Amino acid sequence: SIDLQRGRDYFLVERLSKSVPTERADYNKFKLWVNPKPADREQPAASVNHPNSVNFVRWVGFSTGQKTEPGDQVWIDDLVLSRSWDDVMEAAISTKIATQEPLPGTPWEGRVSFTHDVYPLLKTRCFQCHSGVDSESGYRLDVRDEVLGYSTGDPLAEPGKARTSRLLETVTAVSPEERMPPAENGLAPLSMEEIGLLAAWIEQGMPWDEKLLPTPRIQSDHWAFQRIERPVIPNFRRQNWGRNPLDAFIATRQEAEGLTPAEEAPPQKLVRRLYLDLIGLPPTPEQTKDFVEAFRKDSESTYSTLVEDLLASRHYGERWGRYWLDLARWAESHGHQHDIPRPYAWRYRDYVINSFNDDKPYDRFLTEQIAGDELQPYTDENLIATGFLAAARISGNNMDKAAQRNDVLVDITNVTGSAVLGLTMECVQCHNHKFDPISQRDYYRLHAFFVNGQLSNLALRDPGTPNPTDLENWMSDRAYKFYMSEADKLVKKKIFDHTEQPHTWGFYAPGRSDSQIERMPVVNRDPIRWNPDELKNTSGHILIRGDITRPGPEVTSGWPEVLGPTPVKPEGLSRLEFTQWLTSRDNPLTARVWANRVWQWHFGRGIVATPNDFGTRGSVPTHPELLDWLAVELMENGWSTRHLHRLIVHSATYRQQRLHNATNASVDPGNLLLWNWPLRRLEAEAIRDAVLVATGELDHSIGGPSIPARNEENALRRTLYLYQRRSEMPTAMKMFDSPELVTSCPQRGVSTVALQPLYLLNSDFMMHRAEVLSYQVRLAAGEDQDKMTEIAFLQTLGRVPTDDERKQSLRLLEANGNSPDTLVHLCHALLNLNEFLYIP
Repeated sequence: SIDLQRGRDYFLVERLSKSVPTERADYNKFKLWVNPKPADREQPAASVNHPNSVNFVRWVGFSTGQKTEPGDQVWIDDLVLSRSWDDVMEAAISTKIATQEPLPGTPWEGRVSFTHDVYPLLKTRCFQCHSGVDSESGYRLDVRDEVLGYSTGDPLAEPGKARTSRLLETVTAVSPEERMPPAENGLAPLSMEEIGLLAAWIEQGMPWDEKLLPTPRIQSDHWAFQRIERPVIPNFRRQNWGRNPLDAFIATRQEAEGLTPAEEAPPQKLVRRLYLDLIGLPPTPEQTKDFVEAFRKDSESTYSTLVEDLLASRHYGERWGRYWLDLARWAESHGHQHDIPRPYAWRYRDYVINSFNDDKPYDRFLTEQIAGDELQPYTDENLIATGFLAAARISGNNMDKAAQRNDVLVDITNVTGSAVLGLTMECVQCHNHKFDPISQRDYYRLHAFFVNGQLSNLALRDPGTPNPTDLENWMSDRAYKFYMSEADKLVKKKIFDHTEQPHTWGFYAPGRSDSQIERMPVVNRDPIRWNPDELKNTSGHILIRGDITRPGPEVTSGWPEVLGPTPVKPEGLSRLEFTQWLTSRDNPLTARVWANRVWQWHFGRGIVATPNDFGTRGSVPTHPELLDWLAVELMENGWSTRHLHRLIVHSATYRQQRLHNATNASVDPGNLLLWNWPLRRLEAEAIRDAVLVATGELDHSIGGPSIPARNEENALRRTLYLYQRRSEMPTAMKMFDSPELVTSCPQRGVSTVALQPLYLLNSDFMMHRAEVLSYQVRLAAGEDQDKMTEIAFLQTLGRVPTDDERKQSLRLLEANGNSPDTLVHLCHALLNLNEFLYIP
């Protein structure tokens, strides 16, 4: 057993030779040395005498403390081929001498003290130009993070790398114009002793005295980073308008701009709006009729009853859970080039649906998803919730597992920052944020919350009724065939027993998670190297320019400093402690961001139009006091999302008609101040689902494994349950702007392209739906063409046709002698109308 430590360089010597030294004999002897000395020639670390030719070495059993796999690789530099042991050793010694040239300056003896040795030197020779916020040069040497290049991504020095340091390069430059300190400042060049001191300081890891030269505390007066306080509800002049405090904030802004709100929408539109908005399905003709009749007798009670019925519907979670799944970039495959399936990812989808249906408090919802594996007592639901973290993509390229793993951690960090905090974090991997008060140190402290965890298939403890699994998706083809051929062996029974045990695709941190959580012994290789002991001991580091091969100072877990101080714990904070801060009143972002999202999903545009960017480059809120009022309402009402729904849908603002007003449009052409109902197209899922409701074919069952792609055209369940593979999304979703599920999607685009009408007119799915609808219409209407027309309109648009529409429809039906195909064409046309595709 040869112990190799990760991140270290080794000198390897391999020798191929022949047992029979003849020209035609095969090279069948192999020997290997690790860091040999010249006298080790007869003492190899490993040797093989093979009966046949040694053509390649697939694997030599090194013990690295981790699971080794055929795809693991060793990077080879400075390759030397030679026929002589002595020549190889001489070349190695020469290379070592050449690559370890002496440090510049007079060698420093012993350990360097920053306080007593380095600080006085920097203060007298460098700080004149390189200190303070207004540093003349733009480079600061009085802040360690600045020396490490966190602002620019261009470090002046890196710990342990004195020979490549820009700092040493400038103080040892030959040219007086390039050398520091500059002669025009009256400062002499550094002596050889001073250069040697700087070199030793860098080589010894750049120790620093934070008490002497503390890292400046990041502060900001940006509105989003201020504590949330409940604003006073404003008074407004408008009479007989406004149903709750929300309307007061809207009316105040409208009055300031001289805008007049639209009148209330008629009940036929309100019922359709509520159904589509809250559950993503249109009402049936019978539901529309019952609502309209009851509304005319008692409008307020009827409206309130419908709102409560829809919020209590199990379909509500399907509609609003889909919004969260977009934020969580959830899919059922790894993504990237191989896009390997994740057979158990559907459990997280169902968790989200159930959470919305149960009106789970938003603070609890976040806690379970970010730290479900750390919660006590253990529940399967909490473990499934970690699918939020586990939804990260995984590259199929296993050439560099350290980089692959870091890509996953970066994904988790970025999505947590954008989806929960509304902050853009991507650029902070390499340097301080250019616009927001977020440092690279802040980024890697947030990153450190996740470094001890791993994505994997995890066993669930509730036996339940096992769901059928596709073994060939779970195991590689080779492993599957192997175990089928070895049916009489115990290992087969063990593996197959595990496939019967329910499990989920989740996130788990050995040492922090529940100790009884079991990672499934998947036959397939792990997408990322897994070693519990290594994960327990992994610490967070700032990565210079975001490069995994250039680790900087160690950091403990914490949140951005501008949002408040992080408690100091030597071992760092757990993810559970992170969620406690996330959902506290001390955090000014979480409640604001969620309240803004709920508003956006009702009106099509948030109070802040950039829902994933509450930073200084994001949009300014149109109604900042309203946003804070909603955020306080959320927190003080048990973080209930339904409480926000009720406030919004009961408001006069929500109940407006969509009517054009030329005067209003000249002042506010984008309807930012909501003087009428905003036009909003249905999302891809709702379009397809609405078609199935119109034809009466929708299967209303909830949850369970997704429908395979091969059955997509004939599937009658909601679109949410079609298999969501990143590289092969369902056709209906691709046509209408479904997200790529690569990163958090706060708001879907709305495009108008030729493929959309082509799909609606010519796809097998739509043509078959039109045939089914026409059959049902004819079944209900008999041969009465007028009745056919009326039923077709009611089934699709929820209303009777206008006089003109009725005449045109009858003209079409009569022109072809009441042919069944003509009714199909009418039904198909109605399913293609804008009115069918938009929320009224």
